[in-house]
Amino acid sequence: MKNSDISERLRINIASTVIRIHTAYRLRLLQVFMQAGIDITPDMYFVLKHLWAKDNGSRQQNLADKTGKDKASLTKLLENLEKRGLVNRKTDERDKRSKRVWLTTTGRKLKEKVYPLALSVVELTEQGVGHADLQQAQSILETVYNNIKR
Repeated sequence: MKNSDISERLRINIASTVIRIHTAYRLRLLQVFMQAGIDITPDMYFVLKHLWAKDNGSRQQNLADKTGKDKASLTKLLENLEKRGLVNRKTDERDKRSKRVWLTTTGRKLKEKVYPLALSVVELTEQGVGHADLQQAQSILETVYNNIKR
């Protein structure tokens, strides 16, 4: 393969598109949250989204795995969520080496405001794309993710 072919192949690939989409999605989420006066970042939203799905708290390591964050980044995010009064961290009763993260009442209530905003961003991203195409894209991207995760 010629150098020009290699350069072109590296320039135009699915990862580049996914990164552009991810960046644009995060920026739009931030914009929508800020316009609504909600003081959270997209990364905080992704953590909260996992906590909202569970009602019994979550281990910090599980949150790190679900959000793709390393321990240090997640710890910083959780500190900021605690400062905002949205979560509490406590030592896990079953495993004293672990911490569990719990939503506060304020954190649980925030879901009612944030979910419609997040849904508006999802609807914007999916505009003009058919359901079957979205399902196929999801399936393809899951395959790409599993390939790179190995």
